[in-house]
Amino acid sequence: MLNSPTPPSDPPLGRSASSIPKTPLPGSIPQPVDDEFHGEMVPDWNNIGLFTAGIAVGAILGAATALLFAPASGGEIRHRIAHRVKSIGHDDDVWDDLAEELERAASEAEAEQEAAKEALEALKT
Repeated sequence: MLNSPTPPSDPPLGRSASSIPKTPLPGSIPQPVDDEFHGEMVPDWNNIGLFTAGIAVGAILGAATALLFAPASGGEIRHRIAHRVKSIGHDDDVWDDLAEELERAASEAEAEQEAAKEALEALKT
């Protein structure tokens, strides 16, 4: 190339080129002797505590979110869980379970619709 920079030929910091070794002198860089660890392992309690606190906060937030967004009361959910556990081995009842679930959802929707109509009527008067 026409204007390519050339490396400086002067050694840095006033040292001669022969005083700067190209490879490290033997013993200047510690080399591992063997694969065994001869020291004592000490746990880092700060990191362990931070990790544990993160798990605890996550569990609390998860439980609070589940309670806030639960679609039904605790008794009803326990009933559903018990019903599903009992019917695990009965695949024949899947259609019956679906029909029951749809009827329950329809009755809940009708109840909510009636409550909304009553609230609207109360606002009009």
